[in-house]
Amino acid sequence: MKPTPMTMQELANADHLNEKVMEDAAHESKALEAPETPPGTAHITAWDETADAAGRRVTTQAAEEDETIAEQLVDAGSDEAGEEQRLSAALNKPADE
Repeated sequence: MKPTPMTMQELANADHLNEKVMEDAAHESKALEAPETPPGTAHITAWDETADAAGRRVTTQAAEEDETIAEQLVDAGSDEAGEEQRLSAALNKPADE
């Protein structure tokens, strides 16, 4: 691919366009530096301490003996699948039996 030669006027226009783009970008970045602070949030503090500095480890507890929701759902799904299999087998039974 050959470079296309530019006239002096085209170069000047390109430079002016680049300057305009750079000015607009600088203006936009200044506008983004200071975000709005919603009313009532001025008292919020940023914490510099880590969770380990003020926290403590909680004792572990064994799981309850009751079935979890997931186990209940699996059992219900298995029961329903078994019923559907039995119903399908009864409906599709050959007539000579």
